Amino acid sequence: MDAMIKQSQEQKDILVKERRKLDNFTPCIDYNEKRNRNEILFPDNREIDPYDPTTYGYIELGTITGAHGIKGEIKITAVTDFAERLCQKGLRHVKRPTRRSPRRTLLLGGRHRKDDEYLIQIEGIADRDAANGLRGCVLYAREEEKIENLDDDEYMVRDLVGLDVFLKEGYKNEEGCEEGNKFIGIVNGVVLTEDMSSVSGVGQDLIEISLPRGPGGTSSLKDELVLIPFVPQLVPQIDMSTKSIYIDPPFGLLDLTTPARRRLE
Repeated sequence: MDAMIKQSQEQKDILVKERRKLDNFTPCIDYNEKRNRNEILFPDNREIDPYDPTTYGYIELGTITGAHGIKGEIKITAVTDFAERLCQKGLRHVKRPTRRSPRRTLLLGGRHRKDDEYLIQIEGIADRDAANGLRGCVLYAREEEKIENLDDDEYMVRDLVGLDVFLKEGYKNEEGCEEGNKFIGIVNGVVLTEDMSSVSGVGQDLIEISLPRGPGGTSSLKDELVLIPFVPQLVPQIDMSTKSIYIDPPFGLLDLTTPARRRLE
């Protein structure tokens, strides 16, 4: 009995030592190391929401609403401007409502049905029951899975956010004074037409610009927002090489501002 007690105590001591090692362990991650195939490197935990894949490298394409027909076609309500992601064969990612992260799947193809609804086919989904089993799932693409063959006047929303905004070269104010190339603010976001109206073809996208109101044009709690229609007449130039947008607003448009809402830290 004494030998058994002694052995038990020795095992307990070993476990305590191992626990202490784990508690004091700090992982060392080399973010420049070569990654193995099919591995995804996630950003710092402080920058992500584990329940929102768009905060760690995914782009939401749409939500699956059910089956179409009996051969495994899937109905999806799109939230992307680039239907190519829903129609071209390739790697995609599906997140079930009960899971935190999306899982890889193969999109076999897709087609537009009506309004913002598309019909897609996913590998392994061959009948109506399997398609209905994906109802409520969200389809994603990875950010590095770039859209190819964009037209010259097409941009990804994420590429516009953060760009510096200037008045176009040669712009003159109401007094006739030259203000060309004057810094105005920073692109804070893009308001898509479908977010404002359910009627297709009505209105246009809007660029939301943050106007700095701090000393010397710096950002402050007094910053304001203004919306500029994203049309060539008002946004004649976008220079991605310098991360700049040049606008030609009519007089008074930049005065139609609203206070910028700031998150409390």
